Amino acid sequence: MVLRVTSPTPQSERRRSIRALGTFPVRLSPRPTDAPAVLRDISEIGLACTSFEELPEMTQVSLNFSLPGATEVHHVQGAVVRCEKLQSQVVSRSGPKWDLAVYFTEIQPVTRAAIRNYVGKSKKAR
Repeated sequence: MVLRVTSPTPQSERRRSIRALGTFPVRLSPRPTDAPAVLRDISEIGLACTSFEELPEMTQVSLNFSLPGATEVHHVQGAVVRCEKLQSQVVSRSGPKWDLAVYFTEIQPVTRAAIRNYVGKSKKAR
């Protein structure tokens, strides 16, 4: 069973799930090739990450990631709800970085349960 959500909820509602800090890699795929990103925090309804690629708000993306300590690769669909260029004092040789927030639009129940378990055991984000 795949849960489908048609649109993001208002800002106050998006933060209704507890978020856990994380620094593991995720793969974002708005097209056939995917782009690496580094997770900043995750909840049952979405995640925030740092990417080397700008993705406009409402871009539909596929996300692939393994939670720390697990080998299973999770596949989730989502929509970009925020994309802001990070201001850095040091210019990166790899170019600019972007702060992305993704709201999950399709997630398998087993993935939601795995995220819930991870969040329950991890340091919480504010």
